[in-house]
Amino acid sequence: MRTQNPTPMNTTRALFLTCALAAVNLSSLGQAAKTTDTQPDHNPTETKADILLLDKWRHVGFHLISDWQGGEVDSVLDDPTFGFALTYMKHDRHGLLDGGFDIGFQPMGGFDTTAFVVQDGKAPLEGQLRVRNQLVHAHYLLRFTLFQRAKIQPFAEGFVGARGSLLGARFTAHGSDDFTPVNDVPFFSANFSYGYALGARVQMGERSFLTARYGEMRHLDGGNVVQVADADRLTIGPDGTVTSNATTGVTLPPYSVRVGLAVNF
Repeated sequence: MRTQNPTPMNTTRALFLTCALAAVNLSSLGQAAKTTDTQPDHNPTETKADILLLDKWRHVGFHLISDWQGGEVDSVLDDPTFGFALTYMKHDRHGLLDGGFDIGFQPMGGFDTTAFVVQDGKAPLEGQLRVRNQLVHAHYLLRFTLFQRAKIQPFAEGFVGARGSLLGARFTAHGSDDFTPVNDVPFFSANFSYGYALGARVQMGERSFLTARYGEMRHLDGGNVVQVADADRLTIGPDGTVTSNATTGVTLPPYSVRVGLAVNF
């Protein structure tokens, strides 16, 4: 048989086809590698959702509160008075309930009078003595929140703790803006309390919320009556010390309303 020697033209064509096939193969391999490197292991939306589900954060709220007997919303112990409450909670998206604490106080009446504080080796210091009865509470609470990723998030709470009254006094010397606490807790009376609350929080910013809440408090038999220092029968010592000599029973309001701001961090 006769073997035909390749001509330069055939050699050129073969070389061209070989190079073309090699270029196509290299291009395909490079594209496949690029696709493999840039393709995420998870869908971005799913990854973000997983992170949110695993996220833990703390919640702090500062609220204006008002307890009332019912009927007129602005009636608080026969007078429209307001107080403040601080709420701290820890949230874990794996759980259904958030746990935390709620503490607050609310003025219940009192008086201002001129008093003289005895000073060692000096003349008595004249100033203004302010005496106030305070309605206080400290509760442990559990909260269940709906639609946690929505702008408006309704919630329900259950709480248990103590609710009562204390007497506070402070002395301000004439000509001075500084005040000196006198007898931080000279009188205190509290009873066991529990209840529930319904509310909602509206997202105002990335981590800030406007919160509104209505609560109903319950007590054991007779537990809704606390002893309050009688402001008309207090003894003021020469050094400004306030002593409670008599008390009067006050029925605590069963309802509470509040509004305030909260942040997550």
